[in-house]
Amino acid sequence: MNDFTTMTKPSKLIPVLIGGGAMAAISVIPVLNLINCACCAGIMGAAVLGVWYYKKSFPEDMAFTVGDGAGVGALSGLVGAPLATIFTMLGMGVFSSDFTLTLQDKLDEGFSQAEMQATDPAAVESVREMFMQLAANPALLFIVGLLFALIIYVGFGALGGVIGGNIFKTKIIPPQQMPPMENSGSL
Repeated sequence: MNDFTTMTKPSKLIPVLIGGGAMAAISVIPVLNLINCACCAGIMGAAVLGVWYYKKSFPEDMAFTVGDGAGVGALSGLVGAPLATIFTMLGMGVFSSDFTLTLQDKLDEGFSQAEMQATDPAAVESVREMFMQLAANPALLFIVGLLFALIIYVGFGALGGVIGGNIFKTKIIPPQQMPPMENSGSL
């Protein structure tokens, strides 16, 4: 008889690293990152990849649930968000001295156009100040980017994990009930 509750589940480490790495790769590789324009499909697909890899490590007689998939997807998001943020920041040259000057010039250009079109110049000025503070502090820019990435990656990773969990869940077939034996002899 199979007892699903006494068996320990396999480690999630490798599937989570695979899912998180795939999330980061899909998000930072040019052209491939366009997949995420379809409602973060790349992030969800990477979570499904991690769930699939996790399901492969399960013994045949062990139940695989949707919750297992959601857990792998959310944890993959926790790995993928920092990786993608680091690679994105490095690719943008955030930690170089030229980045701050270039970004400030671009922001000044954009806000000059916004001031001509805006009805409230005070609001535009306050947003300009906020962006200038972010541009002047790369560490703060990294933290803000990481927080946004964590929300998106964990959320869509969990959603992809739920989808993967539904695809790969174990279908438990209840054991066949033996029909009661009829008493054929009369006393």
